[in-house]
Amino acid sequence: MTTEPELTKHRVLRGGDGTNLGAIGLGIYTRLTGADTKGAYSLFEYVVPPGLGGPPTHIHSREDELFTCVQNKVTVELDGEKHVLGEGDSLLMPRGVPHVFYNPFDEETRIVAVVSPPGLEVYYKELSELPPGRDMKLVGEVMSRHGLSLAGPPPGP
Repeated sequence: MTTEPELTKHRVLRGGDGTNLGAIGLGIYTRLTGADTKGAYSLFEYVVPPGLGGPPTHIHSREDELFTCVQNKVTVELDGEKHVLGEGDSLLMPRGVPHVFYNPFDEETRIVAVVSPPGLEVYYKELSELPPGRDMKLVGEVMSRHGLSLAGPPPGP
């Protein structure tokens, strides 16, 4: 009989905790992985510098994402509709829907993202191993290996 791993008992996660797998100019902190949550979800914190265009418009075929802005503001375009999230605001981004986020504002933004099912931690690890810069051909190749697809160019703030 196979037993599933136990969920981690409890744990306090402080801002900036986790493994930073930063890529394409973003701080990407893996706070909890699927292994930590018995395969239920992953938890990330994104640090988006002022004036930074985020990842290119993309579509997840496998994951739903819940973004919560925890510091300042962020712009999210979801299926062509623009949303500005302020501190404490959340937005559900279902799989299969094109989306992009970016920080056109003057202050650093922090976002906490719950991703279900887990697995983006593997994608971010591979993305972080790319050469510095924003070579969208290479980014697109990594995305396709992890069930994501490009749906447009990187945003400009």
